[in-house]
Amino acid sequence: MPDLNWIFAKNEGGRDSGLHDAGVETFKGNFDRYLAREMIQNSLDRRHDPNDPVLVKFEVLEFNRSEIPDMDALKATLARCAEYWSHDKKAKDFFRRAEMISKQDKITALRVGDYNTTGVLGSDTERSKNWYNLIRCAGSSSNRGGEGGSFGIGKNAPFAASLLRTVLYSTFNTDEEHVFQGVATLVSHNHPQGGVSQPTGFLGGQNGASVRSMSQIPAKFRRLQHGTDVIVLGFPAMDNWQNDLLYSVLDNFWPAIHFDDLEVKVGDITVTKANLQTLLETFSGQEGFTANLFFQAFTNPTHKFPVTLPWLKEVSLYLLAGDGELPKSIAMVRKTGMKIFEKRFRSVIPFCGVFICRSDDGNKVLREMEPPRHDVWDADHPEKGVNRKIESEYVNFIRDCIRKLTPADDSKIISIPGLNRFLPDDDETPEESFDGQLSEEHREETPDRSPLPEKILGRKMDQKQEPTRTPGEMPGNIDDEFPHIEPDEPGVKPDKPKKPRPGPDEPNVEDVKSKPLIPIRYRTYAKDSATGVYAVTVVPEQQPKTDCMLVISTVGDDQKAPAEIKSARFAGGGDIAIPKTGVLGPLKFTANEPLKLEVVLLEPLRVAMEVSAHEA
Repeated sequence: MPDLNWIFAKNEGGRDSGLHDAGVETFKGNFDRYLAREMIQNSLDRRHDPNDPVLVKFEVLEFNRSEIPDMDALKATLARCAEYWSHDKKAKDFFRRAEMISKQDKITALRVGDYNTTGVLGSDTERSKNWYNLIRCAGSSSNRGGEGGSFGIGKNAPFAASLLRTVLYSTFNTDEEHVFQGVATLVSHNHPQGGVSQPTGFLGGQNGASVRSMSQIPAKFRRLQHGTDVIVLGFPAMDNWQNDLLYSVLDNFWPAIHFDDLEVKVGDITVTKANLQTLLETFSGQEGFTANLFFQAFTNPTHKFPVTLPWLKEVSLYLLAGDGELPKSIAMVRKTGMKIFEKRFRSVIPFCGVFICRSDDGNKVLREMEPPRHDVWDADHPEKGVNRKIESEYVNFIRDCIRKLTPADDSKIISIPGLNRFLPDDDETPEESFDGQLSEEHREETPDRSPLPEKILGRKMDQKQEPTRTPGEMPGNIDDEFPHIEPDEPGVKPDKPKKPRPGPDEPNVEDVKSKPLIPIRYRTYAKDSATGVYAVTVVPEQQPKTDCMLVISTVGDDQKAPAEIKSARFAGGGDIAIPKTGVLGPLKFTANEPLKLEVVLLEPLRVAMEVSAHEA
């Protein structure tokens, strides 16, 4: 056995680190899903010969304890972790169990090996190379933003699958280097020579350096072909481990496999382009599995929409319509061929589809929108609101395409006054709001009217006055156009509208309301009541002769108050002035065309709103 040792450096007065490491916790739970996603996308990034697919193998092995270097030192370290955290039952139990596993004669491991890849390049100190980002650095990644993964936070996924929090790495790279290193992500513990040790330790040569001589690498861990092995020690291999990993591979990487960019072997089953459809159909009976439907939409669509968008450039949408079993969802895919997430859309026609962006420019932008688990495109990532224009672009494109699925109806439309008070609003839902920035997982819809919100003490309700109308003119009052409806959740009342706090020199909102009223129809709903974000859509009944001011009020059962608005913007971008409490404008209206806004309340409240428009 080569002379390799575990090294845990002294903490030297730094802060303690406990069991719940943020990077590892990100991938706890369904670690099979995240493990397959992270490992495979990193392998795809390192593809060597573009004419051949990348091959990734998942196999469960049993190593003799004597075949793994310095297991006695690792066992003693796990015991010190349990002792140091004896006051924390969860941490103590975890490391007591890990200590028991580490002294067994056989150690179960999951080996993930890739082929037709470059291997991992770079030395222990080359900060711009992947080896440094994989082994030596936390919270950083290589800066090639269009890739699927670049050894950022995702490199913690294997540790979430290890009962020993220990992973071994062995690579043979295209610089013809053989490199080996072990990493343990544990907790602070007592150092054998006194003091406290850092939580991360390295198995290697002197001072924990990586081993770069093939003869020094243990025979069981040597790579003879270009590529990398990641060995997860203490893998909890259940009877269904193969099925769980295959499920994840098929669900997340069927596009890459279909493009012939990837082959995956899990246990004794190899997934290739040739048998992909058969395996998808085999798994179609398993709960929640829908990849077979998206594959069908991509390979045999009823509608295909290739387009060049301003920001994302070349994208395509494939739609399959007609079958009542279709999930009304779109699989969102980037250049790597990995499905990032599924997004639901509302439609009267059952459908499913695939949205794919394979342009370099678009992939760079979408990659920046993904959190560490790469499972959503977040308009507020990496900074709040910075990518809302991107989200609006692709959502509006998809929505417009879905609308084309509905066949044209040449029948005569009869307008029945007041009928809409008995029908639901299907035009805007939490699944797709007016600006397409919502998803049912993250946003909520609240009614724009509430029957009995609580009273606001100390203020008298303004009397609602309906404007004078000529015969046949549509009403401008909300009570004529949009009915009072009950909240979605029984027993939940909107929060009390708060009394505004105008400055001492601020003109009263009544100055605005005294101007001539402009008949409008409007709708409001909460995009995110936890942060006070509301969507407002306003449609004027006729073309105003002048610019307009909007007055937005929060409404109680016997009074209303001007809404305290922190900020306002147009749905397509651009800020809106707030000259007085509850007043927006001046704005320009176009008759019968909706004006779509987003307002953020000064204090996050769940409230009913009323909107009126007045000449500026």
